Amino acid sequence: VVAMTTLSNITNSALNTGKRLVSALTIDPIKTGFQEYETQIGAVQTILANTQHEGTNLQQVNRALDELNTYADKTIYNFSTFTAAGVNLQTSVDSIKGIANLAAISGSTSQQASTAMYQFSQALAAGKVSLMDWNSVVNAGMGGKVFQDALIRTSELLGTGAQNAINMYGSFRESLTRGQWLTTEVLTETLKQFAGAYTEADLVQQGFTEAQAKEIAQMAQTAE
Repeated sequence: VVAMTTLSNITNSALNTGKRLVSALTIDPIKTGFQEYETQIGAVQTILANTQHEGTNLQQVNRALDELNTYADKTIYNFSTFTAAGVNLQTSVDSIKGIANLAAISGSTSQQASTAMYQFSQALAAGKVSLMDWNSVVNAGMGGKVFQDALIRTSELLGTGAQNAINMYGSFRESLTRGQWLTTEVLTETLKQFAGAYTEADLVQQGFTEAQAKEIAQMAQTAE
């Protein structure tokens, strides 16, 4: 009886495992594929609605999504919130790449990166990063010294006065409470740097020193 029961249990386990395997190899991928397709169609519609005034067409949107899919294989970033915030298509793509690379440097999870993406899109819509936005980025594990230094460096290049604000108010955090230096341009340009959107020559041409340009390029390469 024990032997038969054991054999029966083994058989049932094998059958159940077989069913799960069949589901995993047939039904589940189709369901996942349809879910990804639905996400992508929704993203395309939203992105088109928010970028058509710039002359963006369906082919350009699809190319942007393909670029992100190539960058992170089998991952579809629902980055329609960026275009809804008024950010142009290529800057949105570069910003998403930059956030992903920043998450890699910071050791953050994909869920934390997603939270940061949402919060950054809110900041972009408002025109600047507030302390509340920054707190969310810190909570996502992505507000460390590497990112702070990069933002300050970009601000100094663009002349928005990060260092003066920090000196005046005593800390990076306090400077966001009262200062207005962390603008949309400072944020997106810094994220582009993390994304590797610029070569060393591009960065030098923008006004960075050769040492800074080399550091920025190496940072992006390391993160990716």
